[in-house]
Amino acid sequence: MSASETLILTISSRGTGKLSSSHDYPVRGRGGMGVNATDKAMRGGPIVTAFPVETGDQIMLVTSAGQSIRVPVDGISFRSRSAGGVKVFDTGRGEEVVSVARIADQGDAVEAVEAATPEAPQGDAE
Repeated sequence: MSASETLILTISSRGTGKLSSSHDYPVRGRGGMGVNATDKAMRGGPIVTAFPVETGDQIMLVTSAGQSIRVPVDGISFRSRSAGGVKVFDTGRGEEVVSVARIADQGDAVEAVEAATPEAPQGDAE
């Protein structure tokens, strides 16, 4: 069952985030009220995004002031669905996280590109 487990990354507007198991989010039927994804106090502000990630991925966070930072997913703490998050990005006063993008692990793709690149010709050896 753990092989089918997916990690869900949740990021709030104040830069807090957490990883939690997809098994913590039960499926609700039509007309259900849903489930809380963070603690009741909302210390981290409203949720900006929540999406599945893998441990080898990285994320790019962008703030309302135009700052951006690239963070490895494996550096973010694993917490339960209802727990609060940890500080992922220290936003300034009046600044909020407005966008988050997933950067997939490209280690294998880089090696494949390097292997497929033809070598440059070596000049005339007369």
